Parts: sequence; structure tokens; C-alpha cells
Amino acid sequence: MMKSFAYFSVLLAGAFTLPALAADSKPCPFTAEYLSQQLGVKLKVVTQMPALLSNGCEYADDKRTIKIAVDAGPNPAPSADAWRKMANPPGTKWKSISGDADKAVSLEATPNMELFPSISYEHKSWLVQINVLGVKAKDVNEWNTKLLKLKRLPE
Repeated sequence: MMKSFAYFSVLLAGAFTLPALAADSKPCPFTAEYLSQQLGVKLKVVTQMPALLSNGCEYADDKRTIKIAVDAGPNPAPSADAWRKMANPPGTKWKSISGDADKAVSLEATPNMELFPSISYEHKSWLVQINVLGVKAKDVNEWNTKLLKLKRLPE
């Protein structure tokens, strides 16, 4: 079920992509070098595309066993909670990160879905969601902690 949720998230993000990027499209929100350094895994940009919120990027390791999807842009919904309900499968639950200045939340396990690293936050009127696929369930908290330490978008 985790895979179906994860693939649903990636497919949903890809549902609004254009066949090819325009020459003037914005670069990925993070460089692969920055993410590699911060997360301790050598990554490269696999796909750069328009996403649900704005410009999105998918990063992966050489074997494509770990994939990181970043979607960031101005929040088009009345609230971050409203957007998360629209952009994720029904029943998705989020847990507040205590003391986070940007109202960060992390994905919460439900009976129909295995947990994977995922954070979302609001910063400077933007909504940001970062998902990591290919991480063992026992490592989810460690990865969420790493994701929360990344520089906040937009800068």
C-alpha cells in the first residue's frame, strides 16, 4: 500500500507536467550537490518539471533506489491544510512538528499506508512538500529530521 500511495503522489505531481520544459523554466529548488551533502546520499537531478505548486524536481541516487521529490510554490488553496487534503490520497494524515516556525508537518502512518519520509511546511506564502521514496520504515524519523534541517524554500 505504501508503494501505491507513493506512486499516487508522484503521479499526481506529474499529472500537471508539460511534455517538455520551456527554455526559461526555473531551476530545481535545491542543487543535487546540496541535497547530497545534507542528506548523506549521492544524488542527481532525474527530472525537472512543472509540478502541482510550481516547479518540481525529482532527485535519485545512481541505482534509483532512493528518490526525492520536491514541490514548492505559492499556495493556491485557502490554507495549507486544504491544499494537503486536495493533493494527497483520501485519509492522509499529517502530524505537527512542535516548535517549527514554518508550521511543518510530517506524514503520519495510517492502517492503509506504510510510513515514508515526507514533510510539508509554509514559508513566505509558499507551500513546500518533500517526499522520499525507497527508505526503510525504521529510518523514517531520521530522514524526516534531515529534511527538516534543509534550508527553507523560498530563500
